[in-house]
Amino acid sequence: MSMFSPTTLPSPGRFLKARFLLPIIVFLVVVRFSLPGGGGKEKLSQWGFLPYSNQTWSDADQTTVPDDKLKGGFDHDREKEHETTPVNGDETKPVEWDEKGSTGGHKITEPPEKDPAIQKAIQEQEHFDKVCGGLKSGKRIVITLNTGATEILERVPTLLKTSLLCAPNVHIFSDLAHTLGDRQVYDSLDTVPAEVMNGNTDFDLYRKQLELKDPVKVAEFLKGMKDPKNPGTAAAWTLDKYKKLHILEKAWAMQPDMDWYFHIDADTYVIWSSLVEWLAKLDPTKELYLGSLSFINNLPFGHGGSGMLMSGAAMRNFVVQHNGTAGRWDYKMQNECCADWVLAQILKEYGMGLMNSWPTIQGEPQSTIPFDGSHWCQPFVTMHHVSPLEAQQMGDFEARREDKTKPLTYEETFNGLVSDLIPTQLDDWDNQALGHTENGIHSYESCVEKCRNDQKCLQIQWKGDEEDEKKCTIGTEHVMLGQKHSGGGEDRRYKSFWEKERIGEWAKRQECKGPIKFPFEDGKNP
Repeated sequence: MSMFSPTTLPSPGRFLKARFLLPIIVFLVVVRFSLPGGGGKEKLSQWGFLPYSNQTWSDADQTTVPDDKLKGGFDHDREKEHETTPVNGDETKPVEWDEKGSTGGHKITEPPEKDPAIQKAIQEQEHFDKVCGGLKSGKRIVITLNTGATEILERVPTLLKTSLLCAPNVHIFSDLAHTLGDRQVYDSLDTVPAEVMNGNTDFDLYRKQLELKDPVKVAEFLKGMKDPKNPGTAAAWTLDKYKKLHILEKAWAMQPDMDWYFHIDADTYVIWSSLVEWLAKLDPTKELYLGSLSFINNLPFGHGGSGMLMSGAAMRNFVVQHNGTAGRWDYKMQNECCADWVLAQILKEYGMGLMNSWPTIQGEPQSTIPFDGSHWCQPFVTMHHVSPLEAQQMGDFEARREDKTKPLTYEETFNGLVSDLIPTQLDDWDNQALGHTENGIHSYESCVEKCRNDQKCLQIQWKGDEEDEKKCTIGTEHVMLGQKHSGGGEDRRYKSFWEKERIGEWAKRQECKGPIKFPFEDGKNP
């Protein structure tokens, strides 16, 4: 197994106090332009001053900015020194801005209040404080993000700015080592034995990626590559099954003996406020394996895209007590469908069965969550199949929550986000109405009228253009926004309608009483 450096440190920008921002900005501006070729953003990045970078600092980096700046302190005598600029030897004069933007021979393009790099750093810090400031500490929680070189540039940057903004220990694992901004992306497959890869078409994509080296080129030339053995399957999906067991071992090597390890995919959205609140109620010294229950061949496993949670004790069992598990399974994975299922069978053998945590850990984005009374008042921690647009949408919603420290419930998500997204009607749209089918309805308009006359109808789904394909579904069981469905060929045309006033009344009738309760917080099944 490869050795890894200790976990990267949170950026010092996270720990700056507001009362020190102005003097530190003055210090940065002066130093920036007193160095040859000083570029604002480049210098800030070099010093690790941009917020929440999670980068590893070299010795040189650490000595660039004085210790008192890293701790938030400021030397006011030094501040006074910085108010003057040497001119003609020992002579000094106050810094003045002239029309050409120069001070005493040092070129300055803009005053600090207009410098884009400094203003961006301030704005990012303010946003971080606004969203993450009051949350419980998650310093004992490790997030592993499993992605691939064909998708990382499209998906991961948005997650880092939204879902994972407040998470201090995020490690990105892919099938190509590179950097993403100031973060290191690790190759999860670099310890797979050569004899496993040689002659194995599952690794064709991996070999091509290593040749290209650049994730931009990989996304451009290899994104649509198919599995040669299964042309209907993406090559990236086939390759993915070799990653997860190695990711578990690498995460432990990087940060051993942490309390929790949460393993997610690049299209998983984590509700951080819900996660930290939930984990504070569980015991990490017990061997716990939690997830959303799925089945293959009648054998249960935790669905990986919904998020798979392991306690520190469970990880120790897998990595330390059964050292070398990933390497032993490398030779078997070619005949298996997916790593999530394999991992569940391994953990069961090691004495850890899945603890089903649905709907707290669940696999739908906000657009296809079926909102109903059964889990209206429950909190949730994850969503899956979340597009970058939906991730940004959720991030904006979380940022404007009145109480950002509370666990997020289905009720708050519907009333604060989804209800505002629901229109009256949409063409080429499937809202997955659930209820009963009305016979003898021959037009969309007639289907809508049927809904309006049925006091239980919340939405309708209309399918088909041809006479023998037309279908009117009256939705009474849940409310869902749904997704675009253009149809075409033999597929039916979809149209959707929502009875918005009735939906609003329905939502008001759903009451939440008592404290929010998470799965297994009392040591029992939910």
